[in-house]
Amino acid sequence: MESMLDGTMPWESDEALAARFEVSFDGKRYAYRQYRYELFSDALRYAMAEHARNGFLPDAAFQPNWQVPYAPDDAEQIEMRKFGIVYAKGHYLYRCYRYSQLSDALAYAAGHPDL
Repeated sequence: MESMLDGTMPWESDEALAARFEVSFDGKRYAYRQYRYELFSDALRYAMAEHARNGFLPDAAFQPNWQVPYAPDDAEQIEMRKFGIVYAKGHYLYRCYRYSQLSDALAYAAGHPDL
């Protein structure tokens, strides 16, 4: 089969593409070398651009790593419900605020219950 214009194969999974272009996923964020991304498409686009550069050298130490997406456990979800905090796309959301750590969202929500 023919490859797509960007060099990827139409049947390749995200995990296979990630491994081929040295992108990893820790369950919350995507990484390409020292860079971190919220979106897989951003990480992959940058990695593909780097791989296409003349003189590009693959990272010999790269080990493919693709974790299951993180989700708060039952105890965390109980705490979150008390304050109306939700978890979406790697962030804890309280009203119009976005937090990387549940403890930060809980602390703010507890101190500002009338928002």
